[in-house]
Amino acid sequence: MKNGIAIFAMCICAFFICSGCGNEKQTAGEDGQVTMSAALTEDDSIILECTIFNNTEKDIVIGDEYDLQVLKDGSFADVQPLPEAGAFNLLSRDILSGHEYSYRADIEKNYGDLEAGRYRIVKEYTNKEKDSQKKDDASKETVSAEFDLS
Repeated sequence: MKNGIAIFAMCICAFFICSGCGNEKQTAGEDGQVTMSAALTEDDSIILECTIFNNTEKDIVIGDEYDLQVLKDGSFADVQPLPEAGAFNLLSRDILSGHEYSYRADIEKNYGDLEAGRYRIVKEYTNKEKDSQKKDDASKETVSAEFDLS
């Protein structure tokens, strides 16, 4: 009986915690240890507040570039950037093991007016062994986060 009450209480708590999440969906990278969240800002343009969480035992490296995909007919398809969209900054950022990094992505600037729907932002990162200078020790993986435009 006590176990049933404890499980019921945990389910209720989980429901209330998740009900405040809105349309934001955090997804894991290919290794399951790097996750990303994205939430639309209150600005007039489409700007995402994104955070990447590095829960691995390794440092990871990311750049400013990202891809945008839209859900069409049950699967995600790439959205083509505007021809006049500027190139991404080529600087890279280290996210140390156990740390997170937050940034803003100006979706409207790079992709223009978008239709209402389900989207995801996709970031590539490099997972590199600590203290290694060899290129062979690095592996590229991706992480994404989904959001809705209405």
